[in-house]
Amino acid sequence: MSTTTGLPLYRRIETDLRDRIRSGELPPGARIETELELMERHGVSRATVRQALGGLIASGALEVRRGLGTFVAAARFEHTIGGFYSFSREIERHGRRPGTRVLALGLEPADDAVAAALGIAAGTSVVALRRIRLADDEPLVVETSRLPAARFPGLESVDFSAARLYDVLSTTYGCRPSRARETFEPILLSAAEAEVLGQRPGEPALRVERVAFDEDDEPIEHCRSTVRGDRYRYAVELRDR
Repeated sequence: MSTTTGLPLYRRIETDLRDRIRSGELPPGARIETELELMERHGVSRATVRQALGGLIASGALEVRRGLGTFVAAARFEHTIGGFYSFSREIERHGRRPGTRVLALGLEPADDAVAAALGIAAGTSVVALRRIRLADDEPLVVETSRLPAARFPGLESVDFSAARLYDVLSTTYGCRPSRARETFEPILLSAAEAEVLGQRPGEPALRVERVAFDEDDEPIEHCRSTVRGDRYRYAVELRDR
């Protein structure tokens, strides 16, 4: 006896698609049938198909790519906000291999926003490190970290394709990041950001701005990141005091 017997028609379509995803018939990234094809497959109206697809899209099982169709969504990396973390260790926690591709590394004058975040005068020299952060060679985040050059002399010479920034700060400079303040803002990818992340311009993403502090509560890093909205999400754990 079918387990879908008695279910509303749109639920039957949802169940069928979920079963095909779980079985591997529709792997992550696979394009599903068009609305017309699903109407013919299940013998239902377009409204019923759209209701089923809407539920799967809302739950994150499917995603719409404008102009291309509807696809099986890849699993998202989830980070629970509530403690200090590093990208590399979070990716390792999910059983994936972290990686970094350095786009630029050098000295530059701090603009007003960076200077205010780091508690230095505008125009003061900072080390600027722009990287793509990877999980098993898949680009997830493009970020630019800026740190006071006077505090970390020679940092601009480190090979960050092999070394982790926070490990270098700790082992080479005796500076351990102990806390950070982050802000999150939904954005649409610019053409430049989309290109380095392998996405289409206008796709949803998150802008994350971080200021990290050392054990003396002095600001040591300003970081601006663009995080793919289709592959990464943040969760907040709330407790009753």
